[in-house]
Amino acid sequence: MGLLAGVLLGERVRETRLHLPEDFLVGFWEGFFLDGRDPNNLLTMLWTWQNGDVWLTPGFDGDTEAALGSIRATTLDMPAEKDLYFPPEDEAWAVSHIPGAELRVIPGIWGHFAGHGSNPEDKEFIDTGLKELLAKPGGLVWP
Repeated sequence: MGLLAGVLLGERVRETRLHLPEDFLVGFWEGFFLDGRDPNNLLTMLWTWQNGDVWLTPGFDGDTEAALGSIRATTLDMPAEKDLYFPPEDEAWAVSHIPGAELRVIPGIWGHFAGHGSNPEDKEFIDTGLKELLAKPGGLVWP
């Protein structure tokens, strides 16, 4: 679902105005996915989630560490503290194999939706990280 039960059951649930399951389904899911976008966009995202493994990159023969080690772009990885899809622990492992990569965990309880833009604290954290990333010279890291 993307949000932890703690968000839906905790004190901050009032911020979401999605107190009941029906409110959540209509107020969030329908508002997020039934907004007039082309359904093929979602199908493309699903295909990417199923097939976008870095170890499938030609030339690495399924070696994830070697594939990650070949990344030369300046990298800032910002998972959310409570993200159940992309846990910070998994991202820390990946970052440890990317030369010069940096990990900044978005603090808070919003899980996967921390990057959604609806929480001002998360938005400020992400904006700061992106501004700092874009202010760096170059863009490639060579070992």
